[in-house]
Amino acid sequence: MVLDIINSSKENYKKFIVEDARYDELYKWELLKIFQDNWNLNAPDFADMYHKSLDDSISTLLWLTPNFRPKDIMLEFIKHDEKTVRLMFRALYEEDRDIAVRIDAFIYECDKLLIDIQKKDPSITEHYHDGFRMISVYLSFRYPKKYGIYKYSEFKKFMDSVRAKSIPSTKEIARFFKVINTLYIIISKDKELLKIHKELIKDKEKYYQGDTILLAQDFYWCCARLDL
Repeated sequence: MVLDIINSSKENYKKFIVEDARYDELYKWELLKIFQDNWNLNAPDFADMYHKSLDDSISTLLWLTPNFRPKDIMLEFIKHDEKTVRLMFRALYEEDRDIAVRIDAFIYECDKLLIDIQKKDPSITEHYHDGFRMISVYLSFRYPKKYGIYKYSEFKKFMDSVRAKSIPSTKEIARFFKVINTLYIIISKDKELLKIHKELIKDKEKYYQGDTILLAQDFYWCCARLDL
């Protein structure tokens, strides 16, 4: 990545999030706080906990669009086999194990549950977790200082724009997490940016206040979508 290009984009990003009415991404910090406040793998009612952790009243953009409904399917999985789904999430969050292995195992279990569900309801044809996007939400919301939300098309466009020499492929989710960590380290050195963003999310009752790689995701997303 060419640092001068990143810094130039960063200056445009700072102006954009303050001055441009099109900026409407703070819902991610709101959803992150809701997840942190509600997620509990030991909750007696696992389906209710999962539903509340992924609150639909703020926005569904991360887990429900016309062709993408992983939350709905996971709730079906929980209804079908709650014990297995609890174990899936426990394994996904075992930080002492390789992240790629954990993600592959989670997808494998989703594949098996889908086969079981289809015996009762053949209309369910996908579980929507094999493209990494939803799994990255689970990870970034659980460990916001370590993982970022994965949207490959925007990520690749951003990486091309900053002339990255080696861009992770669509299957290299572990490399994506390493790159997004590096990007966060770079942009978080800008104290003015951090101050600006802290002001945007100053409502402690509404927004997650801790440091989070979500800022790097927001940066690459905005830069790619709006050519900042």
